[in-house]
Amino acid sequence: MNKPDTSNLDYKYGIFAKIGRKYTGPDSNYWTNNVIREWCNKNNVHYELTDKRIDLIERIKQAGYK
Repeated sequence: MNKPDTSNLDYKYGIFAKIGRKYTGPDSNYWTNNVIREWCNKNNVHYELTDKRIDLIERIKQAGYK
């Protein structure tokens, strides 16, 4: 299956759009660090348990997601 060219995307779409949502209350679609870790587990992205949010985002970028 052909994948679209993602070399010029600036991390505004896909997983980064979900991670970048602001917390607006308990009913918001805000992704906590635990939810991000679950996503990493499902997509085979390595992370450390001591990683903070910014570290998790960087690991997703290094894994090639855009």
